[in-house]
Amino acid sequence: MGFNGAGVENPLKVYLELEEIARDEIIANGGSISHHHGVGKIRKKWIPQTISKTGIDTLITLKKSIDPQNILASGNIFSDPPDPEAQDGM
Repeated sequence: MGFNGAGVENPLKVYLELEEIARDEIIANGGSISHHHGVGKIRKKWIPQTISKTGIDTLITLKKSIDPQNILASGNIFSDPPDPEAQDGM
């Protein structure tokens, strides 16, 4: 999605509102939250809608295994630190 914020009061707020509306519609129609830079902070709230609990648990376990100090991409997808016991882990 492209957005020209020139002349827009609080362009970040407007962008995030548009992103949310667009992403909800995309997901409602079978789309994904993928992005060429990854899911990241902006799209992580949709993870529980798009990935099964087993998938989320697998990703959390993998993250803890590869990055036990939670240094890389800290907070980009999961809460700090990832907790596989948490219901939503986000």
